[in-house]
Amino acid sequence: MTYMIKNFFQNLNSSPVRYLVISGQASVIYGAATFSEDIDLWVSPYEENWNILLKVLKKVDARVYKLTPPITMEFIKKGHGFHFELNLNNKKSSPLFLDTLGSVPRVNSFEKAWQNAVYVETDWGSIPVMGLRNLVEIKKTQRLGDYPVISNLVRIEYEKHERSKIDSKTWKWILTNSYDIDDMIYFLKNHKSAYNIASSIYRPCMSYCLKAIDKSTRRETYFKHASREIALEIEEIRQSDREYWKPIIKELKELNKKGQLLPVGSTVPLIV
Repeated sequence: MTYMIKNFFQNLNSSPVRYLVISGQASVIYGAATFSEDIDLWVSPYEENWNILLKVLKKVDARVYKLTPPITMEFIKKGHGFHFELNLNNKKSSPLFLDTLGSVPRVNSFEKAWQNAVYVETDWGSIPVMGLRNLVEIKKTQRLGDYPVISNLVRIEYEKHERSKIDSKTWKWILTNSYDIDDMIYFLKNHKSAYNIASSIYRPCMSYCLKAIDKSTRRETYFKHASREIALEIEEIRQSDREYWKPIIKELKELNKKGQLLPVGSTVPLIV
């Protein structure tokens, strides 16, 4: 598996394709997660760029894997995922799964995300990784397991600034995006600037976090209230993510009924 990842990225980086590592592997690279089963790439949604990517995939003998629509600019710009499998010929190693998108939820512009990319030196070479704050946005998915990862990313952002003065804009982002009650209470208790800005943040859990600090005799009660509000907030975000994917899933089902999905195991076509 390690060889396949290294081989893929070496081929990718020797080409001029513009891409960002996102989702699970990006979280692993930042240190916010320990494992990801696949690689997710956001590929700049231009035909020439995608054809370069597809040529790389043909070079490493990638094959179509599950529910993949025709690779056209229409479907690329609509936000469909294109799924590939590598390492099919090596029986001694598990296959590598690759998901590619031309548009991602909650982060509108590839160009802006590209400007905020972080280049990380890995065993696979220098990899352009989606900026941490954009990564937090795309991790706000239907999967409950993504929310501890988001809180880990927020903690990493906090630790990056910890030794210097954290400005109000950064505190607002930290306190708005963490889903870990213990972390939020820690920030509020240990940083006066965080405490001062918290009351200006419209987030139902925040008032209970403040009360948990100010009313120590009822800390557990307010902690439970804050946890309940966090759960409600997460469910609202999950529903929003469901709504985002609903038309895409509907279109996939229609393509499947018409037999227009790319055959599983087929070689990677170029855009024509």
